[in-house]
Amino acid sequence: MKELLDSGVDVGMVQVGNETTQGICGVYGNSDGWDKMAEIFNAGSSAIRQLETETRKEILVALHFTNPEKTATIKGIADKLDANNVDYDVFATSYYPIWHGTTENLTEVLRYAAEKYNKKVMVAETSWATTLEDGDGHDNTVRAGTNDTQVYPISVQGQANEIRSVIQAVADVGASGIGVMYWEPAWIPVQIYNGDAQVLASNKEKWEQYGSGWASSFSAGYDPDDAGKWFGGSAVDNQALFGFDGLLFTANRREM
Repeated sequence: MKELLDSGVDVGMVQVGNETTQGICGVYGNSDGWDKMAEIFNAGSSAIRQLETETRKEILVALHFTNPEKTATIKGIADKLDANNVDYDVFATSYYPIWHGTTENLTEVLRYAAEKYNKKVMVAETSWATTLEDGDGHDNTVRAGTNDTQVYPISVQGQANEIRSVIQAVADVGASGIGVMYWEPAWIPVQIYNGDAQVLASNKEKWEQYGSGWASSFSAGYDPDDAGKWFGGSAVDNQALFGFDGLLFTANRREM
């Protein structure tokens, strides 16, 4: 953080942890206790607060959770953060329509943290597919027969509809709703896969060497059950905000 700030990077917010509904850094609320989780959250917060003092710059501290459809769980997390005196500014959640319930419920859980605990709130991750095609030869999260529920049309317009709906859900919280982040807008193929085995082999080599995929084979050392099995290319190339060729979508054509 200090190196970034010293280099002139305008840092306005730092997220401590990623989708930490169950735990963070190997510490779990159910088994280790929320007091232990709070200790880790506060360690991250204190580092940011120290830099705020040194730089005289306001930097928001965000905590990021997921599964907002589990309304009682997410509201309970807001309660536990308060009960354990966790220092933070922004209560954030992921929201993917295929898994996470309605936008009305999303508004409800965010409003709870905003109104009861005076926190800013946001969606830290969301996305929607524009096609069921695969751009790089690595299976996508959303593909024919898997996670392809038509909450919105799987199309460019469907993606636009989803983004608007999620932004509206956060706006409906009121002034405490500060925004939405899209994940991942530019995760397009290294090289477009056309069924040619040589293209796929070339992509795999680049994924491993440059880390351009979800993970590399080295991930097995710390996450053997997920990244250690599913490493490689992008599983969300069909959910990016650009086509497989890197060009922007428009109504009738693509352009740079």
